Amino acid sequence: MIKINTMDMAFLLMENATRRMHMTAFMMLKKPVGQQATFVPRMIEAFRKSQAAAPFNRKLKWLEQGLAAWETVKPDMAYHVRPIAIPAPGTMEQFYETISFLNTSLLDRGHPLWECYVIDGIEGDRVAIMIKVHHSLIDGEGGLRVMRDSLSESPRSKTFSAPWMANAKAAKPRTRRPSPSQMEKVQSLFQRLSKLPGDLIGMGTEAVSIGAQSLNLKPRGASLPFTAPRCLYNNTAKSAARAYANIELPLDEVKALAKATGTSVNDVVMTLIDQALHDYLVEHKAAVSKPLVAFMPMSLRSESGGADEGNQVAVELIAMGKPKASIIERLQQINAATQSAKDKGRGMQKATRQVYSLLLAGSLALTDTLPVFGKVPSANLVISNMKGPSEQLYLAGAPMVAFHGLPILPPGAGLNVTFASVNKDICLAIAAAPEAVHEPYRLATLIEAAFRNLQAKTGSSKAKASPRSRKTTA
Repeated sequence: MIKINTMDMAFLLMENATRRMHMTAFMMLKKPVGQQATFVPRMIEAFRKSQAAAPFNRKLKWLEQGLAAWETVKPDMAYHVRPIAIPAPGTMEQFYETISFLNTSLLDRGHPLWECYVIDGIEGDRVAIMIKVHHSLIDGEGGLRVMRDSLSESPRSKTFSAPWMANAKAAKPRTRRPSPSQMEKVQSLFQRLSKLPGDLIGMGTEAVSIGAQSLNLKPRGASLPFTAPRCLYNNTAKSAARAYANIELPLDEVKALAKATGTSVNDVVMTLIDQALHDYLVEHKAAVSKPLVAFMPMSLRSESGGADEGNQVAVELIAMGKPKASIIERLQQINAATQSAKDKGRGMQKATRQVYSLLLAGSLALTDTLPVFGKVPSANLVISNMKGPSEQLYLAGAPMVAFHGLPILPPGAGLNVTFASVNKDICLAIAAAPEAVHEPYRLATLIEAAFRNLQAKTGSSKAKASPRSRKTTA
């Protein structure tokens, strides 16, 4: 058995009936010519005969004193791989209604924490592969890697591979065995949120730094906990209902904006999101007087890191642009904030940064458990950035024509915007509690408007193809 590390344990402890901690993504494929009737049955047969590799062959096992470990098992592939058929020709609206419903339920902890749905009957001879996997098993960057490694660059390949199968590119698993005393402290953090592990080198220095920043004795390297303005986006979910939308931006044009402004692709997309968030608040007569704060995961995964390493991610609080800033000023402010966070991260050991991440995650969780902290949130939303495949990919000769995620909502937040570069697009996925954003599709259109505005202000050429936005509600 493999003991669960502190970050992975946190995702298990934070989950409840209204706050799911599984990640969901789907890829859509165009069936090969002449295989419209046979492609999906062959795929399901191959998937159900496949063998799951780490971490997809690990089942949760609770030990004494509230500790837990991963137990290696042989998954029941008939349980994990499930065919779904939409009456053909299924519209995209029917498809989104289907995946929203499938994403509502929690994963069964009596099995390895993942499920795959093969959804057939979609208009245009398309089929979708939707995968739910618990965040305690793998992080988003690792999930994108195993997805990429399951696909081929050649349309001539006839192999039905899947993300849970053995990955030749994965590194050997590292042994990370936190002591019982450390695990007990992590449980205390998320059950009572009154303690933090204090026995990791460097944490004391970071605590002193936070104190000095709060007293204005040194410049702030990032936003401090409990200093974000409370707004609509802090209305957390009261049920399992979620609303989703997504939009795709041309990657080459976003790169052109980054080059023209001396910033990064991440800075540009964050600016578009931030501008849309403020415009949405103004439309709802709920404007704020301070910059919004994003709870932002940052990957610590090495280039060779395997999916079976668990979560390799840290987080930071990023104060974004001022409410009334122009879009150019907003971009400059966000660039300064992200650069400061990166400089801070370079000066911290990985173990220290992971404990610091638990501190920040705990500050969000406090807003759910103690009402008084709901008035002074640490962040207003989650923004996550991942790098996906840059080339056209195929599964057994079927080209992938779309890839999107359905982001999770962490404690203390009612909104999550996750974006990833996939082939020639940047795919943004929006997930919201209806109490926070009733119609996330409006946010998608405001992101598009901000994109056009930034292009106009920088003199960039007009887009060759308009951004594509979609919506759905669960």
